[in-house]
Amino acid sequence: MGSPGARRGLEWLLGLYFLSHIPITLLMDLQVVLPRELYSVELTNLLKWYTTEFKDPLLQAPPTWFKSFLFCELVFQLPFFPMATYAFLRGW
Repeated sequence: MGSPGARRGLEWLLGLYFLSHIPITLLMDLQVVLPRELYSVELTNLLKWYTTEFKDPLLQAPPTWFKSFLFCELVFQLPFFPMATYAFLRGW
């Protein structure tokens, strides 16, 4: 890919990408598929603000197909994020 320094920089960038998506997935995306009781009022208000401010129709009124994607994110992607973070930050 190029010099070892550039490759290591890309690994760090990817590791930080996966690390940043753990809280985003847990705190925002999964509010659509998990019970409301799991989330505080502040987090539900944050999601409402986000959907209104950025006019996100998929999170405002999520269709069934989108909920199925979010469920797959919960089952497959979320467990993968910590492993990918660890692997990229370790340089594996």
